[in-house]
Amino acid sequence: MFQHDGLPFTHFVRRFTSEPTGSELLSTYQELYRAATRAVNTYIATNPGSLALHSTDGGSSPISYNLAMTTAGMAILPRRSEGTMLRRDDGSEIGFVALNGTTLAGTMMVKHQEEWDVLRKQPQMLDTILEAIGIPRQVMSPARSRV
Repeated sequence: MFQHDGLPFTHFVRRFTSEPTGSELLSTYQELYRAATRAVNTYIATNPGSLALHSTDGGSSPISYNLAMTTAGMAILPRRSEGTMLRRDDGSEIGFVALNGTTLAGTMMVKHQEEWDVLRKQPQMLDTILEAIGIPRQVMSPARSRV
C-alpha cells in the first residue's frame, strides 16, 4: 500500500501485480477500507467534534470515501465532507463545489461560470478544496509513501 507524496490528503493505493480474481479484489478493497477507517478514527480522536461517523443502520458505511479502480490498481480516499464553499478574495461566497469520484480521475465539474473562472485563474484554490474534503496527511495510518 502506498500514498503519493504530492497529494495533500490521506489516500491509500494498492497496485495490482497481475489480473486480480474476485476474491483478491475484495481482499484489496477490505485492506484499503480498513486503512481509511483507521485514518478517519485517528482524525476524529485528534480533532474532537470536527467529524462524526455515519449511522451504520441498514449496513451503511460509518465513513465517507471515494473509491477508484483501474486495471492497474485500486485507491480509496476517506473524506471529511462532500465539498466546500468556493469564495471570492473578499470572502463572499461564489458557490458550493461538490466533489465526487470523478475527481480521482482528474475531472471536476462546477455548476456556474464564475466558479470555473475563479478556478482557472487561481488553480491553487483546487489544493484548498482538496484539503477541505480529505483527511489531512499528518493523521494518516502507517503506509509506505511513494511518488
